[in-house]
This record gives sequence, structure tokens and C-alpha cells, in this order.
Amino acid sequence: MQLSKFISIVLHPIFMPLLALYLTLKTLPYVAFEISQYLNYIYGIVIYCTIILPLLILFFLMKKGRVSSLEMSNHKERSLPLFITALCVSLGFFMLNNILFYAPILKAEIIGAILIIIFSAIISKFWKISLHLLGIGGVVGIFIALQLMKGGVLHLLLIFLLLSGILGVVRIQQKAHNHTQVYVGFLLGVSVELITLLILHQ
Repeated sequence: MQLSKFISIVLHPIFMPLLALYLTLKTLPYVAFEISQYLNYIYGIVIYCTIILPLLILFFLMKKGRVSSLEMSNHKERSLPLFITALCVSLGFFMLNNILFYAPILKAEIIGAILIIIFSAIISKFWKISLHLLGIGGVVGIFIALQLMKGGVLHLLLIFLLLSGILGVVRIQQKAHNHTQVYVGFLLGVSVELITLLILHQ
């Protein structure tokens, strides 16, 4: 497997909510402590509603001919799967809502993720924005917000800024996107999560 393909798979946007959850709990142990008895349930719901269920629906849409491939290289194919994914993540949010009362940071992160998916679904009707950079941009936005509010995550912020740059170069080299699609995707992802966390985390 080519290195660029490997990077695109490992940093696929479908994994970003789970990655953000894991790293947030690792860097903010007091949050993990508050919900420690529910951690397995939370991880299970997040994995099912952000990865497994969206993939199952995507395979169903491929079988029905609504989507041509997993890559969804034609941006006009993306809106329906993305709107359905937003519903899946919203389902997970409502299943976790009572628990997330004790972890407002996680609650804000998931709301941010839902907003990013909705924005990407709307934009994809008209333009091919980079979903990869939207996803990793969201993670960067989370760490900017955490650094501003709590501190202590500068190392993760720098790592994900570097990974974002690498991913952007890879997506352009693969001719999956042009520079503008990559930049806009990244900046939108950062902005949505950053603003959502700053506003909702009280």
C-alpha cells in the first residue's frame, strides 16, 4: 500500500470523533473520572454511531446505486450519506445526553462534530470540500479550545497541525482535492469545533 493511501485511511474523517474523544479523556483525567463508570458504554455508542452505522448505511447506498464507491469522489454523491451520518451521530448524542451532562466538553465536541457533518453535507451539494481536512481540522479546533481553556495540550495541538499539513499535501498529491478545497475544509473544521467549545463549555 502506498504511504499516501495509508495516511488517507488512518486519518479518515470517520475516525476523528473517536480519536478526539480518546485524546480528550487522556489529557483531561478529571473528565474521565467523572464518567468513569460509563466509559465502555460511551466508547461503544461512539464507535457504533460514528463508524459502524455510517459504514453500513454507505454500503447499503452503494448496493442501491446511490453512491459509486467508498471514496465518494463525486461530491454530489456525498450529501445524502453525510446527512444520514449526521442523523447517526445525533442518535448517539441523544443516547449519551444524560451522561454528557457530567462532561460538557465532550458534549460540545459531539455537537461540533454534528455541525461539521451538516455543513459538509450542504456544501457538498455545490462544491467538493475536503472531508479529510474538515475532520482533522475539527480535532485541531478542539485542541485550540482546550489549550485556551485548560492548557496542557500544546503538544497535541502541534502534532495535529503537523498531521493536518501532511494530510493536506497527500490529498492534493492524490488529486482528490485542490488547494482551496483543502484550506477551506481545514479552516471550517477548526472554526466550528473551536467556536462550539468556547460557547457551549460553561
